[in-house]
Amino acid sequence: MSATCPQCSASDQSVAVPHALAPAARPPLDEVARVQLLPPPAPQPGRLRLNGGTITCYALAGVFTLLAVLSLLGNRDAEQLDGAEPAYVAGYLIGPFLIPFLLLLIAVVLHAVSRKGQRRRFTETLPAQQALWQRHHFVWQAAWLCHRCRVAFFPPAVLRPDVAASPPIPLDQFPLWVTTASDRTYGSPTPPVAPT
Repeated sequence: MSATCPQCSASDQSVAVPHALAPAARPPLDEVARVQLLPPPAPQPGRLRLNGGTITCYALAGVFTLLAVLSLLGNRDAEQLDGAEPAYVAGYLIGPFLIPFLLLLIAVVLHAVSRKGQRRRFTETLPAQQALWQRHHFVWQAAWLCHRCRVAFFPPAVLRPDVAASPPIPLDQFPLWVTTASDRTYGSPTPPVAPT
């Protein structure tokens, strides 16, 4: 099957976008065109972010640890510990680090709870994101490329029988066109069934 380019009105240089990206495609695409024609990315979990409480606890733990170290290094009463009870010496040396340790423990717990919540939210929204991605991928598969004009386009009725052909699409606008054409053609989140 070939499709007529809306810019040059010829079909001899037109190829489906997935075929244009194949390693053995002729003529080969330059790297810029290849990147612009890549398929829409599949849904991925977002980068896990630290919440404000976790950041605050980590920062306070660092500050209190620094103060504890400075306090122990600058304290002149260390000579008085020579004849003291072992429990008193342990308390004297470890005591300043209790608050930083508790803050660090709270930060770790807050971070774990936050990560679990972010993963749960991603899992809950994954089916909708997957359906949207499938719809965008279906539209991407229906696009064509004219090597002569270096434009992408959608032939008439390729997305739906009642959808007209698209104008020539500059390659730098192609990803936006895929999203827009998907939303306009298939407004519901249910993806179309790809032809076999």
